[in-house]
Amino acid sequence: MRDITELPHDLFLLVIWYLPPQTCICCRAVSRRWHAAFTSPDIALLLLRWNFPRCRELRLAAAAAAPLSTLSASVPRNLRAELANVAEQPRNWSSTFAEVARRYFHLNKGRPRVVEKLELAQSSRENGSAFSFRCVAPWNRFLRLNDKVCNFHYPDPVWWYSQEDGLLVYPAAIDAVPEDWDGYIYHLVDLATAYRFHVPFDTRSKHIRRVRLAHGVLIFEWAEALPYHQLNDREVVHRHFVTAFDVIREPSRTASGAPWTVKFRSEWKLHFLGLPLNQSDRFFSTHTDTHYAVYFWQPNRSLYQDDPIEQLAVWDISSPSPYRPSEDPKGDKRPVANRTPSLPTGLWNGHHSAGTSSIYGLTDSSVDMKPSRRASLAEATAGPQVIRRMAWRELDFYGLRQRATPRLRSLALDSQSVYVIEEEHRWAAGQHSSLTPPRVHLVRSTGIPVIPAPTPSAQKPYPIAARSTSDLNAAAGQDNLEPSTLDNIIGGPVHGPIWVDSCGANGDVNMNFCWRVADANGTDRPRATSGGAWLRPTSDHGQEDPSDQLHPRAIENPVGWPWSLGETVSSKPTFASESNRWPGWAPCWRHEDFPYLTVTEMVDFAAGVRVAARRCFMLETLSAHVKPTVTFEATGPSATDQGNGDAGSATRRSSSGGAVPARSNEVYFPDHMWSELVAKGHIAGDERWIVGEDEQGRITVVRF
Repeated sequence: MRDITELPHDLFLLVIWYLPPQTCICCRAVSRRWHAAFTSPDIALLLLRWNFPRCRELRLAAAAAAPLSTLSASVPRNLRAELANVAEQPRNWSSTFAEVARRYFHLNKGRPRVVEKLELAQSSRENGSAFSFRCVAPWNRFLRLNDKVCNFHYPDPVWWYSQEDGLLVYPAAIDAVPEDWDGYIYHLVDLATAYRFHVPFDTRSKHIRRVRLAHGVLIFEWAEALPYHQLNDREVVHRHFVTAFDVIREPSRTASGAPWTVKFRSEWKLHFLGLPLNQSDRFFSTHTDTHYAVYFWQPNRSLYQDDPIEQLAVWDISSPSPYRPSEDPKGDKRPVANRTPSLPTGLWNGHHSAGTSSIYGLTDSSVDMKPSRRASLAEATAGPQVIRRMAWRELDFYGLRQRATPRLRSLALDSQSVYVIEEEHRWAAGQHSSLTPPRVHLVRSTGIPVIPAPTPSAQKPYPIAARSTSDLNAAAGQDNLEPSTLDNIIGGPVHGPIWVDSCGANGDVNMNFCWRVADANGTDRPRATSGGAWLRPTSDHGQEDPSDQLHPRAIENPVGWPWSLGETVSSKPTFASESNRWPGWAPCWRHEDFPYLTVTEMVDFAAGVRVAARRCFMLETLSAHVKPTVTFEATGPSATDQGNGDAGSATRRSSSGGAVPARSNEVYFPDHMWSELVAKGHIAGDERWIVGEDEQGRITVVRF
């Protein structure tokens, strides 16, 4: 025997089991015999499973091997198409192992492999300009301690990245505008294949307020360039709209050959009166593939300095509609259902007199009158529909009214509820800072059930609310439904207790971290007895009666918080869409390393990869000065037990000099990567790359 390649197969596997993945790649260059052994598809696949069991390639291959009919109904449509493409194209496991090993080598070193730059279109506020981005102003809050100041809020980026689809949407820079230009300045880029295609959305004579891509739905929130009416002597109002597109991944067997298509879904008016383009009126929004939620906060312009005007609305956007209200200022082309709920009861059955005909604009006929055709439920509910609207009274009832010192950070949605995420900090200053700040740092998530359940049995005490759009379509052909029943199906309320979960950093001079994050990472720390709970609505979160807690939930090891690593191990493939954080958990990752503030993060739950950007100013009694850095954190057997990198267990030191055990292996990117990625306070991506924006206003794509 001259080398290990001549060993029996089982002994050969025992030897290479101890080799790091980078060494296995280098062994391919030893000789032809070694090259043939280490590039064998079976050996490469085995090495991939040993070293990187949670990489994207293995997860897709495992899911594609199963019949698509056996997949859960919650698997997104685009993921199903990707699995179909993976099943039809055999993968070269030898090159795949080399690619994944190179990726995790650079991740564990904190060293980018390739840095790409994408130029953004320059925004112009002139009427009729090619592109204008007027982002919604963030709250006027910042962190200040003595003479040190840092940002607490960042404006929304002009681009967005969808981890579910691997797509980046951004306004591409154009050198010269051609005469026949269609105004399509936003482009979608598949970062895996570099396939680029435009979005059929004309940005001319528009002010883009926000862009977001999630769940295969692309949302543009925008305002008209010209004002609609005069609000007062100094302010004008612009009509605001929301335009939604379906971004669809096509199977590889399609005749067109284009892997992606963008299809218009619907458009609706964001605010019935419009909003000024200023730094005072604000709105926050979120969406899924079926619903859209928006919260408005507007200063009260009365002479008596009343509280701000607040409103929260939830839309059902699952039904597409070709109607564009932005092209119909007078509303003449708006589709109107034949059935009007305000009509008298006799009109439902087709019996009406000449008097009622003239009153309601119904035409008379000289022939024998037949019962008028009632509009189907599908026609009556076509297009976006408001399913819940809450003004300041309802928000005050749920303890969510922000008033002049807003705490709101963002909104979130799931299949049943809308969640309001709030945040307060001890050192917050500015116009909107709290008059009674918390002890250190407090985050809270409050969930309100507003979305109808998919089946009538989900809410037996409230059968009216237990209806969805699919139920409406199923009942469209039933002619024996009474008018009152139809009204109840369409606009029934959703009842139920609210979910409240809050978390405060346990920070002091010894730099104690958030106990929930520490527990999830295996650190021995005191644990609380319970976390969030279902509560009856109250007027103030700070005055909750313990007797009102109906069903408290223990959260010692909550699924998906802050990782979805070992808690959900099963034979079923785990997809990114199924392992996201539940929005009901308070985002205590913001203060996981108090007094450091996690500005933004990128988490690929399925792969177990997290990139967190934290910053802190000089704190004489709490911590030493730490220059803003971007840190990579990896946990689980794929990153530690198999020796995928040489990053040892990091150790932090408190201000008293004692060692604080690290929560996970952590490596640091070079210092200049902060200005390359986090200059605008937002990063995104997955295990393959990180997307951010640099100080020059360019998109940075860091590939590993």
